[in-house]
Amino acid sequence: MNKLFSFIFLFLIGCMFPSEYRNLYDQKSTAGVILSAFFYSSPFSCSTNANGKSLGNVDQVLLQCNRELASLDTNYLAESNQSIFSNIQFSKIESDRLLITFDPLTDDGRYELVLSGIVSSAGETLLEDKLPIIIDTQIPTVSLNGYIPITDYTFFSTRYWDFTSSEPLANFGPPILSGSLASSVVLRSVQKITETSYRVYFETNFSSNGPGSLTLQFSNSKDNASNLVSNSVTVQFIGLVQGPSLNRGRSEFDAFQNDNGDVIAIYGKNSSAEILRKGATSFVLTNPSLPENLQGERGVMLDGKKLLITGGLPSNTAYTMTASYIFDTETTAFTPTGSMNGGRHLHNIVKLQDGKVIVLGGIRDYAPVGPAYFTSSNTAEIYDPATGNFREITNRMMTPRSFSCSVLLDDGRVLVIGGTDGIFSPKDTTEFFDPTTETFSWGPTLPVPVGALKCMKLLDGNILIYGAQLSNLNNSTMLFDKTRNQIFTIANSKIRREWSIASELPDGGILFYGGAYRYNTSEPSRTIEKLDYGKSNSFFDMGMAKYSVSKHSGVKFSDGTLFFLGGEIGGMFHHETEYYGLIH
Repeated sequence: MNKLFSFIFLFLIGCMFPSEYRNLYDQKSTAGVILSAFFYSSPFSCSTNANGKSLGNVDQVLLQCNRELASLDTNYLAESNQSIFSNIQFSKIESDRLLITFDPLTDDGRYELVLSGIVSSAGETLLEDKLPIIIDTQIPTVSLNGYIPITDYTFFSTRYWDFTSSEPLANFGPPILSGSLASSVVLRSVQKITETSYRVYFETNFSSNGPGSLTLQFSNSKDNASNLVSNSVTVQFIGLVQGPSLNRGRSEFDAFQNDNGDVIAIYGKNSSAEILRKGATSFVLTNPSLPENLQGERGVMLDGKKLLITGGLPSNTAYTMTASYIFDTETTAFTPTGSMNGGRHLHNIVKLQDGKVIVLGGIRDYAPVGPAYFTSSNTAEIYDPATGNFREITNRMMTPRSFSCSVLLDDGRVLVIGGTDGIFSPKDTTEFFDPTTETFSWGPTLPVPVGALKCMKLLDGNILIYGAQLSNLNNSTMLFDKTRNQIFTIANSKIRREWSIASELPDGGILFYGGAYRYNTSEPSRTIEKLDYGKSNSFFDMGMAKYSVSKHSGVKFSDGTLFFLGGEIGGMFHHETEYYGLIH
């Protein structure tokens, strides 16, 4: 009787409060709470055995409830969840379990099952009618995004890496560093860019400029299912490695590379030739007594095997050479070929698209003692490897030029840049040679007059102009833009780099190695710089070379490794070489 009275009392209290679903046992109502507490020690609930976390190719969830279930309105439940779960179905199993099936989810993340409408046999509704489940079908990985790290060898410089994750991460912490260079890298901060991209700022403090590696492990990073990132990333840093010494000192010369990957050092104020064969550890002196040639000779590879050497200035004479030679880089045979129609040194030489070779301008005669003088030439000749003969072009260059540079353009024309005519008076003019018509025409004007310069065609077809000795004390690095047919100053290097060597890096940047300030080969030229070409177009310090060298040469191997050799230090021949790369 007392129990019945209590029930009636509670029922009357419950009627005083509204309830969802008009259910006396609705636990979201005050009456439902009181009634549930009266009849049961715990509220009506359903949960998964996996604590809300489902692994693998998920397509079903099994709920275990702590009450017997009443009949379910499965259509209502399916409609409540259809916007997130495709083809979802609810099925009652036995008396207290509920099976929910749906099309498999492929995107990891946190989802909510809407369970409003599930009622116990006693009429109770769920206190929490949204059940969170974590779907996890993938293990996250992280990769470097748009970054080639092998050139990022800056000293005391704040930089950053951009990382991309394979899925949204709940947490991305600073990576753990290991490897030979780990102690030289200090991580500063982590910035979240998007749900899957992150930026890590760091500083470097390398004690040497040798190559090394850095491994980044993402143990502090987890996805929404609390899975650790499964991979690591290894960053390779390139640096300078000592190479084999030259047998002879060489300065103001070009080194060559044949199709086999051999490096040929020839002439350069020394009448000899030597070769570093691919894979070898020393140069072999192949021709210790070539025809005498003091300086100013110019050469070009003809067919990947044979090297054409033209002109030059013998010792103790004011008159340049007309003689030319073929050096077979495989057999090391050195044989005369046809002579030029006029003597030249410090001229330009360019291999044309049809395999023929053009020589342009240069100095005809030279007297180094007071008063010094020389006469620049405005003539050009074409060498035909098939006949071994030179033929002088009828048309003349637009102006006499020596100490200039020339480069073959993608369209087959030759661009001739700067130079001088007389005693160290740099020019601001350029001109084109058209091999189809064998005519010359004016090109765009230089923003700065330059002579004794270098030029290099980049991978995008534009022309880099740098290393000018005669430039009115200017640090400008210029670019010929083939699309706009204009030359402009792209950036000013931090240090003047006369007789430097520029090489294109794998990431599109340009490395500048060596060079001197007005023939002063002291400390400043030890600094290596990188031009961030096509991006910020700024110069960055890349550390210090072992030596302060100028008037040297360099080649680039097929794997991207750079090789610098010869030159001068303080007016003395430099016999050593250095690799800049990951190997050797």
